[in-house]
Amino acid sequence: MRTLAAIPCYNERLAIGSIALLARAHVDEVLVIDDGSSDGTAAVAREAGATVIRHERNKGKGAAVKTALNYAAANEFDVLVLLDGDGQHDPAQIPQLLQPIQDGTADIVIGYRELTQMPRLRQAGRLVLDYVTARGGQVITDSQSGFRALSRKAVEALLSKNLRANGFSIESDMLLAVRDLPLKIAEVPITCTYDVEEPSTKNPVSHGMGVLGKIIHSIAEGRPLR
Repeated sequence: MRTLAAIPCYNERLAIGSIALLARAHVDEVLVIDDGSSDGTAAVAREAGATVIRHERNKGKGAAVKTALNYAAANEFDVLVLLDGDGQHDPAQIPQLLQPIQDGTADIVIGYRELTQMPRLRQAGRLVLDYVTARGGQVITDSQSGFRALSRKAVEALLSKNLRANGFSIESDMLLAVRDLPLKIAEVPITCTYDVEEPSTKNPVSHGMGVLGKIIHSIAEGRPLR
């Protein structure tokens, strides 16, 4: 199987080089989507051997993920792995996400974090969002995880759904988009590091409420009675 690791990032110059290099050991190609960075992220990623697609302005994580989906489909990759470029995800765990797809037991594999790994505010928010994005009664253990793998079938299905989210609600939007499709979802445990050098400046409460609002809006448009 031809495998692609795609890393959406914005101003991640300090971490992106090592993340790209580590990811290259486990996939056929590394793609960095530089979402309008102003700190030289694209140059560092290229030096690390990654293919780089640069957005001229910051469009949001969702837009970067959609760029990755289109690239994976256009270049006929069999598996797309998505991971963050800030150092929170460990590229050494990529094989764990690839395995269920390579075995034919899953179309989407989500790397889930144990709640105890996460700061308390994030724990509470995740539990709410996991419940809201429940798929046919199946609650995903970590619906907000950005570390996930998609088969070619899943990539094509998501592209056909014309994902709307351009921001940080993209992880939920992807799950809502495929909830009625016959795609198999698996989960594997991962570790996540929160003490990276430049942690997210996004307030977890406002972030969670923003994602929740977009999920509710999406459900209301597609299934108003629900």
